Amino acid sequence: MALEDIRKSFTGKAAAIGLSALAAIAPVSFAFADEARTAGVIPVAATTSTIHMVEDASIAAGVHSENNLGIAVAIRLGTHESTPTPERIRDVLAGDFHKAGITDPITFFFDQNDIEATGASFHFGGDMYGPYALGPSRKAVPETAAHYNFRKTNGMLASVSFNQ
Repeated sequence: MALEDIRKSFTGKAAAIGLSALAAIAPVSFAFADEARTAGVIPVAATTSTIHMVEDASIAAGVHSENNLGIAVAIRLGTHESTPTPERIRDVLAGDFHKAGITDPITFFFDQNDIEATGASFHFGGDMYGPYALGPSRKAVPETAAHYNFRKTNGMLASVSFNQ
């Protein structure tokens, strides 16, 4: 009888731990899609923000940000089946940046990650903001946009002086 109680107790705890682990590692793609839908995100034209598939998105975005105006976004696509498409991610994040006051180009660099979760980082002037999980990256957009616009307005971006 005691052995049966231990087994039941262990099974319940193991199930709880398993579900907690699943919730912790599951990508935030569902939340990302739901937030985008409820926020009324307007798709951004492909000419406004470009998608590049590369071997290492963070390195490519960093190099791009050192020599070009605008914000370079590095996306490491997760393996989870609910991961949004690159086009959907681009449209949502570019829309968020435009709403936050970014008028310069937004360039997206994607690579394929080997874990379930999708991550994002934002680059400009050689600096990186992040990395963030995909859902929380949307909450970081207004602050990133404010930093970018402040630095641009005050001549603190090397890429601005090179390209003018």
